[in-house]
Amino acid sequence: MPDSDNYWTRKLARKGITRRRLLGTAGVTGVGVAALGLVGCGDDDDDTGGGQATATKPPAGSPTAAASPTEAAKQKGGVVRFTSAGNTWDTFDIDRSRFTPVSTLFGWTNLGVVQWDSYTKGVIGGALAEKWEQPDKQTIVFTLRPNVYWHDKPPVNGRLAKADDIAKFIQRNVAGKLRDGTDDPNFYRKSAFQNVDKVEVVDEKTVKVTLKQPSPFFLNTLAGAYAKVQAPEAIDAFEKDYANLKPELVIGTGGMVLKSFKAEGELELVRNEKFYKQVNWDGVKYLNLFTDQSAQLAAFEQKQLDSFTPTQNAVADDLLKRYQGKITEFKQFSANPQAGTYYGGAAPWNNPNLIGAIFRAFDRRALIQSLLQGNAVLSGNVPPTQAAFTIPEKELITFPGYLEDRAKEEAEAKKMWEAGGGPALGEIIVDIPDIWEGLYSGGAALITNQLQKVLGNKFTAKIEPYSTITTKIVKQEYGNGKNNIWFGWITEITDPEPSLLNYLQYNSKQPQFKQFGVKIDKVDQLTDALMLEFDIAKRQEMNKEIVRELIKNYGAGIPYTLVGVSRIMRWNYFKTGEIVPFVTSHQAVTESWFDQKDPTWQGRPA
Repeated sequence: MPDSDNYWTRKLARKGITRRRLLGTAGVTGVGVAALGLVGCGDDDDDTGGGQATATKPPAGSPTAAASPTEAAKQKGGVVRFTSAGNTWDTFDIDRSRFTPVSTLFGWTNLGVVQWDSYTKGVIGGALAEKWEQPDKQTIVFTLRPNVYWHDKPPVNGRLAKADDIAKFIQRNVAGKLRDGTDDPNFYRKSAFQNVDKVEVVDEKTVKVTLKQPSPFFLNTLAGAYAKVQAPEAIDAFEKDYANLKPELVIGTGGMVLKSFKAEGELELVRNEKFYKQVNWDGVKYLNLFTDQSAQLAAFEQKQLDSFTPTQNAVADDLLKRYQGKITEFKQFSANPQAGTYYGGAAPWNNPNLIGAIFRAFDRRALIQSLLQGNAVLSGNVPPTQAAFTIPEKELITFPGYLEDRAKEEAEAKKMWEAGGGPALGEIIVDIPDIWEGLYSGGAALITNQLQKVLGNKFTAKIEPYSTITTKIVKQEYGNGKNNIWFGWITEITDPEPSLLNYLQYNSKQPQFKQFGVKIDKVDQLTDALMLEFDIAKRQEMNKEIVRELIKNYGAGIPYTLVGVSRIMRWNYFKTGEIVPFVTSHQAVTESWFDQKDPTWQGRPA
């Protein structure tokens, strides 16, 4: 296997998939086998990605399903079965979550105000709101969809949705407070709602939102994977209990109803028979097999799983050979980049020499080859999945941390480490998420060995649940005199454009910035300007400049390394809509189905 991420660029390009497009290739999707697997808890999951919805053609030759039949022609029936990673949940309060499994689950169960109808075409459509009008640049009027009902669970008990539900959802995220008035830093998307001046319920079907200033991003904010509307009375009843993760706490207006849940990674959903649109599957079931590749393979071959993502090329190649014409492979960028975070606002990681040394000591190409068998590409702080807004690979590899000259990289890293007093720090703990190590057995040792070999100190891996890691991030406990860092998957990309996420994470005036604390004056200036820029071409260039500044500052608290390329196998009876590097369970509710007339359907257990 060639020792460069150029290899995958060329391979994908031969299939007609290029990174010059807005969306690049597809990612580990919300409906895919890893939907509840690649759980990001790093920086912000922010679902407020960017820009007005702009029409872009899907990548030529991308593995998007053929033109879908009409809704009436899609067959109803069957329970789709996926895998999930166990114990990767933070809360069932979607407003305060940033775990990919939670956003995926709520994509099945809850509607947002609006939603992405198509990522590849850049189309935002109605969800809980059937339509909206913009009488002026600072006013949006939403009209509620008729005949949308909450799931029949107390205390909501299947009542009709109303305009006040939308209003209170927006108001809660603007305030970022609990019912008792307590400010809660876990309202991660609060900053994205701060442009809201007031929310008015005009009548039972109409909500009027007035913005403080014109914004190119507000609809994208409302279409985000975590921007799902919860019933106000459910929040009143369950706000203090959402961390208990009971299925009765998840009450939505979406196409699936959560029937059972086990935190170790098993859950079952059933069709919402009162949903306003046809839901094709009878239900959805997740099995806790994410880190057990052998069990996944056996289950997939027996059609007890409908989709499987091998981590070993030999396994994928063997499946394609043995089941030629019966399964289809989809090569896709992962939704979750691999990185880590640190707090750069206090010693020791506020020392540019130290953070630069760590940044350069990571051997990104070795990680691509050793951990992912070449199935990954290098990534800067805006990943190649948002290709129109980030610098190309040929420029990326000119920056420290990405140089092809590994000897030079290591020598410079060691020099910086010594200049920053790194040897005096002694042993340094590297937290590694348990499911990351479970999937990439030996990955923790590879990471710590890389750092120890280059820098000389003893680096020791500590395997932790993601919930522990994300709590430490919020408390600024990576760095800040504690010497430890972490590495794994960060939260999924949630929008085709990175503008608003860059603003929320890297602008020093934003609350999320406090988790990372690396102030860059030029990035402040650029991100401030982004919030007022309606010209998407200008935003593309501004984001590229932001990436350059962030990489010059060694990630500015979020040192990106790579984005995986998943090899997803699906039986041919499994039909789905577009495949993109975002959570798409909200689309799968109505777009995915089983073709029970396909020959591969035979032998599938009920």
